[in-house]
Amino acid sequence: MLPLPRLLTALAMAAASAASLAAPVVYTSSATFLAQLQPGAYTEGFNGLAEAPPVDFSNGTYAYSLSAPSDLYSGGEFIGTNQIDEALTISFTSGNVKAIGGNFFATNISNDFQAVLISLLLSDGSTESFTPATLADSYRGFVSDSFITSLVISGPGASLYASLDNLTVGTLAAATVPEPASLALVGLAIAGLVVTRRRAA
Repeated sequence: MLPLPRLLTALAMAAASAASLAAPVVYTSSATFLAQLQPGAYTEGFNGLAEAPPVDFSNGTYAYSLSAPSDLYSGGEFIGTNQIDEALTISFTSGNVKAIGGNFFATNISNDFQAVLISLLLSDGSTESFTPATLADSYRGFVSDSFITSLVISGPGASLYASLDNLTVGTLAAATVPEPASLALVGLAIAGLVVTRRRAA
């Protein structure tokens, strides 16, 4: 059996490892998601783009590219895949993104919103699947303690196009309270001090 100080050290390392592997926090409200971000986040509305839109977007310190197997399409107020049932990939070319949010949905050939299953895959392997009833209901925001390098919107099915609007990228505001893992480490340290004092007494 490990001596108590070594056991406490091992527990502290396990808690720190668990914190680094924590899944991103998912928000369904734009306002709540945006409140988590530092000032200077970049929001792109994809308004007024040509039918064959650009693939690269940037503002300030944030940059990303969009891609799909058969190129992209702009509906004038959103951006999506040019062909049905293809994935739409967002790749971050600036390495400082820890938060991403937007409206993720499917459209038909007439650019009309469709209430179908949407599946999102983040670069850390986290997934989020949901069926939005309305465009407003299609909002999802992700906040991570590690950098996000990509997000993939899966192909939504035959005759439908993966689509995206109001994409915000940013990073987290400074934490005002300790993370749960930090609190666990403090608790382990206090426990270690108590045990050491009892032995010394």
